[in-house]
Amino acid sequence: MEKCFKIADLGAVKIIDKYCREAFDIEVKNLLLLDADRLLAGFRETAGLVAGLDVVDIEKLMKGKKRYGGSWEDGLIGGHTLGHYITALAQALANQTLTGDERTAVSDRLDYILEALKECQELTKGTSEEGYIFGAAMPTREFRDNPFLQFENVEKGLSHPFLEAWVPWYTVHKILTGLNASYKFAGKEAGLEVANDFGMWIVRRALSWSEEVNRTVLSIEYGGMNDCLYELYKINKDLKQEGSSLYHPEFEKIKEAAHRFDEVPLYEKILSGKENVLNNVHANTTIPKFVGALARYEIDHNERKYLEYAEGFWDMVISKHTYVTGGNSEDEHFGEDNILDKERTAVNNETCNTYNMLKYSRRLFAQTGKKKYLDYAERTFINAILASQNHETGFTTYFQAMATGYQKVFNSLDGNFWCCTGTGYENFTKLQDGLYFENEKELIVALFLGSSYEGEDYTVSTECDFTSSDEVTISVTPKSGKVFDKDLLLRIPTWVIGKPVVMFHGEEEYVEERDGFLVIPAKAVENGGEFVLKLPMGITCHNLQDGADTYAFMYGPFVLSARLGMAKMKTRGHGIAVVAAAEMAVDSDEIVINAEKSVNDFIKNIDRYLIKREGEMEFELTGTDRKLIFTTHYNQYRESYGIYWKYRAL
Repeated sequence: MEKCFKIADLGAVKIIDKYCREAFDIEVKNLLLLDADRLLAGFRETAGLVAGLDVVDIEKLMKGKKRYGGSWEDGLIGGHTLGHYITALAQALANQTLTGDERTAVSDRLDYILEALKECQELTKGTSEEGYIFGAAMPTREFRDNPFLQFENVEKGLSHPFLEAWVPWYTVHKILTGLNASYKFAGKEAGLEVANDFGMWIVRRALSWSEEVNRTVLSIEYGGMNDCLYELYKINKDLKQEGSSLYHPEFEKIKEAAHRFDEVPLYEKILSGKENVLNNVHANTTIPKFVGALARYEIDHNERKYLEYAEGFWDMVISKHTYVTGGNSEDEHFGEDNILDKERTAVNNETCNTYNMLKYSRRLFAQTGKKKYLDYAERTFINAILASQNHETGFTTYFQAMATGYQKVFNSLDGNFWCCTGTGYENFTKLQDGLYFENEKELIVALFLGSSYEGEDYTVSTECDFTSSDEVTISVTPKSGKVFDKDLLLRIPTWVIGKPVVMFHGEEEYVEERDGFLVIPAKAVENGGEFVLKLPMGITCHNLQDGADTYAFMYGPFVLSARLGMAKMKTRGHGIAVVAAAEMAVDSDEIVINAEKSVNDFIKNIDRYLIKREGEMEFELTGTDRKLIFTTHYNQYRESYGIYWKYRAL
């Protein structure tokens, strides 16, 4: 039986790390610059149409505001942004570093939105669609006459993003997840009320499907509908067990509706392990389905098969489809197994994918205690999530190129409401997530980042900055009259060069290693204490399955990328109103080695040729025909870059 852990609550963890605090601060400022009424405009219009209001009354209801533009919010996927936005506001309120004035502003904004959605639901009372909320555009008279047309078209298998339906259940997933978050993270009872009423609308619709209609619905992207419904079910179940009156009396039906979104034939197909089963599969359509499978196991450990589904898919994605940063996909799709070098382009690594894989990995660790999930979480948090933000503007990426020579392209404040814009809101309001895990006997420091965790009887603090030192200082402080009574487990990173060392009072201490963790016994710090963990760092080299001589470099936990300047930074339109990098800063990604007889010898002796500058996170490449300076990729946002290079010996 797996060892289970609880992820430390967002509100119990405080970020100390300067870079992460800056990233959070600028994200909150951007969130508050958005106009809540414009994000709500579509919901108000829909509610008015459901209630049968005339045009004049609907315009009054919309407060004279129009949806944001950009072909997403003013299209058939409109409303998805508000779901992400609600989640981000709720997460921000859980963050201890939110200042007084901003905390008030964020809380007021969230209250305003939840009350507005409640008012929208009030207008649906007495209709057959009570509880319905939705924010998509109504492009034709046909849609205005029938505000549920997208759902009906999907049930018929019709899905054209401009004519029939985009992905309405995907949008519902974002909205319901946001409402759940408003209660989970911010304690907003209004959010739970709206979630439950909306949840029952979903229940009525989903439970009315025949098996054939159900299969048809699941053939069109639906996000993680199973995940958010299982989450809402658990919230209600816990409330009932606690004796609260807030739970919905019919909450058991929510679990039944969630199961309608469990795509078991897909799960079995993945579990079969057949070759190339993910080829040409849309990545961010698929990942949330398996997060939902995990959610079913989370609420009922008798459903062990669903854990097998979740673990099997994760293993397949990581082993056969993942780049050094932790990202995956080319133009939003998985390719053939182990074909990564050939698929390096300007449109790799959709940020939504890494958002979902990170969440997925942390939850898998919580259910299994397997260290590999934390190793991946560290890799992708630093090198894909932190790397997705422009640290000056706070705006975030849709894609991150793995082809050499492109720059990162970011959204704007109010013109690019992409899916990855919304997950960007969420990523940078929960930077303290997944740093600590615990159960009754153990506390795990999962990711070494300047932070503190306040448990019921103690505080554990982590001080470190791997850009300047390989030492981590950890302190344990029991509360008055209490002792620290848990073993403290420190994850041994995969990137450590040599042996980790633990020092108490400047003296090295022997520490037991267990399943990839260093174990500090509870007795060693039961009355409090401080110790230093030394994690020796160096250069590690990472090639690709189909590119034996195509390498990326890391230093400690940091992926390195070469600085390639700003001279050739152009963009182009891509897909549906997305923007991608258009011009490469180099003519070739080939590097000729002149200091060794073979690529293998060069890589084996990389410490001789990739030289770290004293006191800086910059590395000079020597022994080749190119003069390149590599630096940490996570804060490369101003210029073109190159992570992977093809090496050839003379």
